[in-house]
Amino acid sequence: MKIDYKWTVAKEGYLPIFISIFTTWLATAFLGLSIFSLLFFIILLLIIYFFRDPERIIPSGGGIICPADGKIITIDNSVENEFTKSEMARACIFLSVFDCHINRSPDKVKVVETRFYPGAFFFANSAKSIENERLYIHLRNENDEDIVMILYAGFIARRIVPYIKAGDSLEKAQRIGIIKFGSRVDIYVPKKYSSDIRNGDNVVASETLLFKINEK
Repeated sequence: MKIDYKWTVAKEGYLPIFISIFTTWLATAFLGLSIFSLLFFIILLLIIYFFRDPERIIPSGGGIICPADGKIITIDNSVENEFTKSEMARACIFLSVFDCHINRSPDKVKVVETRFYPGAFFFANSAKSIENERLYIHLRNENDEDIVMILYAGFIARRIVPYIKAGDSLEKAQRIGIIKFGSRVDIYVPKKYSSDIRNGDNVVASETLLFKINEK
């Protein structure tokens, strides 16, 4: 987990933060400075931290940057079945409730298509998480290469909020959406790319170079 020293709060956090502030005020007003009011205050701080929207530094040079904070649970080659129907290089990233949940564009791209599917709410780091609520995003970069991202809701996460739509042009590291409270993000790129990242590695959205062109 990266420590962000400069950040604001995403607009999706305004309502839950307001509710938490009100709940904390009620607990303090009726119970005084008690263990319960302290608990509500801690929850308020956690909600504010969860909805943080940090500034990030993009690495120089080419390649595909990481679209999400979290831990790599799978990095391999796999068939992308939604758009390209072909084998691609894949990375699967698990986001805990302590990771920043703002997702970002992995390259300078155009949004070709998005597809949303309702689903279950299994733990995001389990094999069954592919059955969860999910948003497929088909991107195409300036080299006319297909990139596919899948945003999954998790056991606690109950809503995926996209900031983008088909036809949008995105800059590298531009914010593309948020998944509320724990989730998973998969990214597929052409097999010409390889990665030095391994299972279990922690990655940072926009700052970790996830894939680079395979020079072999």
